[in-house]
Amino acid sequence: MRRQIIITIDGPAGAGKSTLGRHLARILAYRYLDSGALYRAVAWQALQTGLDPADGEAVARMLPDFRPGIAAEGEGFRLSVDGRDLSRVLRSPEVSQAASQVATQPPVRRWVGEVLRRLAQGGGVVAEGRDMGSVVFPDAEVKFYLDADLTIRAARRQQEWQDSGVASAPAATLQDMAARDNRDQKRSLAPLVVPAGAHYVDTTGLKPEEVAARCLAVVKTCLKARAAQS
Repeated sequence: MRRQIIITIDGPAGAGKSTLGRHLARILAYRYLDSGALYRAVAWQALQTGLDPADGEAVARMLPDFRPGIAAEGEGFRLSVDGRDLSRVLRSPEVSQAASQVATQPPVRRWVGEVLRRLAQGGGVVAEGRDMGSVVFPDAEVKFYLDADLTIRAARRQQEWQDSGVASAPAATLQDMAARDNRDQKRSLAPLVVPAGAHYVDTTGLKPEEVAARCLAVVKTCLKARAAQS
């Protein structure tokens, strides 16, 4: 039986990666892999243990013993530590800021990449993040890069935090997101880029269901081509 495909979704925060990833995973009955959640989990653990997330050596020493529980089934990707579900806490502004710091550290990126590749053995996954199609899964059969206007992305993130009961000023959200974009695009290790062969989708004026329809059509074309070759 032919191996199922790997689908990657890259792009900046607020572009709609998670929404698209969960939708595709649900429709295709694939597993959904959220790389950002793993970086956030590392950041959360560093903060919990009193480490400075910017201290790469200290964070690297923490990683060998950090083994969060991972549930990656269908459209869900949930992490837990000692039985505690981290879904809500990982989306806090404090953890988000710390995650952008640990994400620049080579040991952390290697750790996340290894976890994701292990989960993706055999294919049948939709993986979203900032270097999925460029670094972690460069040979993925289908790659997407989602983008959107900065103000639109900031408004989306602001709404997410409000829905989660997290207080954050709109101006601060916009500023933080702009700073995150700059760090992601200019870092020397696995910078945020449009992966080779990726389908670029500007989601600024699109509804989530419109984005999903466009991308699902691309996936179906790929699956049909593979079926014709078998």
